[in-house]
Amino acid sequence: VADLVARRAEAGKNFGTVLVAEGLLAGLPEFRNLISELNALPMPSPAQEVLPQLTQWSRAFFESLPDFIQDELLLERQSNASLQLAQLETERLLAALVSEELQRRKSQDTFKGTFSSVCQFLGYQVRCSVPSNFDSDYAYALGATSVVLAAAGMSGYMAVA
Repeated sequence: VADLVARRAEAGKNFGTVLVAEGLLAGLPEFRNLISELNALPMPSPAQEVLPQLTQWSRAFFESLPDFIQDELLLERQSNASLQLAQLETERLLAALVSEELQRRKSQDTFKGTFSSVCQFLGYQVRCSVPSNFDSDYAYALGATSVVLAAAGMSGYMAVA
């Protein structure tokens, strides 16, 4: 994502939108291992009680994460005792990591653009009711238009139907 932001900045496009899947973190092996270990522990628990029970690798990975994600990983679990992925602010984590990387590049004078993120979680709003036929058709048309724009390399455009 940082590479894409940097390329767009070079083209004078200091704007953009990134959509992040809610379950993205569970698809990453490092997070999957950490979540698996945390799911075996009683939650909610403070970090000082959890850290000694993690493997060395998971402990180091956990400690490398921003404080807000650490706190979210230690919240109360679902009724089946597994982590509630919707509680993890994946979009905020990615924004923080991209910002950190771009700051590093700026200090090395390899990035000249600007980066300011605005995160919005749509999970609950999107799941509030069954979509109407209009909603489904509209979303399909927007998605299809977005794919055509992306495939044509037309960034900076908005899909409208």
